[in-house]
Amino acid sequence: MTTISYVSISLSSLCIAMSLIVFLCVMTDYDRKTKLNRIFRMVILFNIGIIASDLSAYFIEGHIGLYAYYIVRITNFLHYAFGSLILGAMTFYILTFLETRTKVPRYLKDIVLSLCALSMILTIVSQFIGLYYYIDENNVYHRGNVFWLSQVLPMAGMFFNMGVVLFYRKRFERKFMFFFLSYMILPMSALCLALLFHGITFINIATSLSVLVLYIGVQIDHTHNMVMKLKLVDNQLEMQADHYKKLRLHIDEVKKARHDLRHHLSVIQAFIDTGEAKRLSEYIAEYRATLPDDTATIYCENYTVNSVLKYYAGTAKNEGINFTVHTEIPDKISIRDSDLCIIFGNCVENALEACRRFEGEKFINIKSMITGDMLTVIIDNSFDGELKRKGDSFVSSKEDGGGIGVSSVKSIVKKYDGEARFTAKDNIFQASIMMHLKPPHTIPL
Repeated sequence: MTTISYVSISLSSLCIAMSLIVFLCVMTDYDRKTKLNRIFRMVILFNIGIIASDLSAYFIEGHIGLYAYYIVRITNFLHYAFGSLILGAMTFYILTFLETRTKVPRYLKDIVLSLCALSMILTIVSQFIGLYYYIDENNVYHRGNVFWLSQVLPMAGMFFNMGVVLFYRKRFERKFMFFFLSYMILPMSALCLALLFHGITFINIATSLSVLVLYIGVQIDHTHNMVMKLKLVDNQLEMQADHYKKLRLHIDEVKKARHDLRHHLSVIQAFIDTGEAKRLSEYIAEYRATLPDDTATIYCENYTVNSVLKYYAGTAKNEGINFTVHTEIPDKISIRDSDLCIIFGNCVENALEACRRFEGEKFINIKSMITGDMLTVIIDNSFDGELKRKGDSFVSSKEDGGGIGVSSVKSIVKKYDGEARFTAKDNIFQASIMMHLKPPHTIPL
């Protein structure tokens, strides 16, 4: 074997080891049973299949004998076949990922799958007529006259996937643009090099690096989701603790009122016996004023949103912030309770933080309504006029780095084909959120 062959075998072996490590890491993920995880495992296995078949062909190539005759042909066939399969699997992964955020037409999958099927058919035909490649009498691999077609078809599929990602770019965060595009750009660059040079495993290196980059992206997404969930749990525990505190105070007040009731009844009886109706009426009025408030504020029918608003309303009242709410959210709605909690919790919490830094009249106004299949939420609050920006977007002033709270809201809104806008004018900051609802949780126009 030549020096290039040794280098190629070493790099391919390293790529297999790296892919196996990534596969084992994916197998141990907490969400290993999800559809996305299963498809990603298929992508990694197909990548390992490409490299392993390529390595086997290198070792057996040039050997004479019945065993070598069949092994060389089988491994070369598998190399091309796995190339078609990995493109199909990656297409499924991208479109399945998009389906978690928006509706994706079925024909998008059909187009790329058709390309994969065509590539597979041509690979099979090539075994008999040497379309892509042929094996000579010395059991040595040679490129066929239309070898370029074996590279152009996968490249066309990758270009199509790239178009899909760019078309739906507003449905997911920018970091995923980098991860998905790297999975396409690196192999496409390798395909171009493969057309010009033979002997170096450019494609094996590129696909393995792409798998690694995509895995890093998956882990970043998992970390982001975990932070969101932990913050949600923390907010829920804080609200629950506040609820129990108020409930305990209410119980203590009721116990005290019951303890004092017999004394009040004695006084009332005395006023009745002496016929002092006016003084009795005044005494009863004073007594009623001392009784604990037994009315609960209900902002809307939805339990989750009502609980969040009640919690922050109490906080705002304690800090002297005018807190007004006009909401129309039913108990049953097609938006998950955890998503509603994150949206209202983060937006109202940011509004409270802004009011704390403002020296003038502090207020928070919350409005929400359902019109047709659209839930609209508008939150206005006073602020000091100083904004923290990241690019063209606002982030919470209390947050460091990327602003997990604001990014969480935007991520959830995109999932429901909605839009989140944040605007500021004078000393008023406004968060406007619109999300699509699914039937039957819609209100006719």
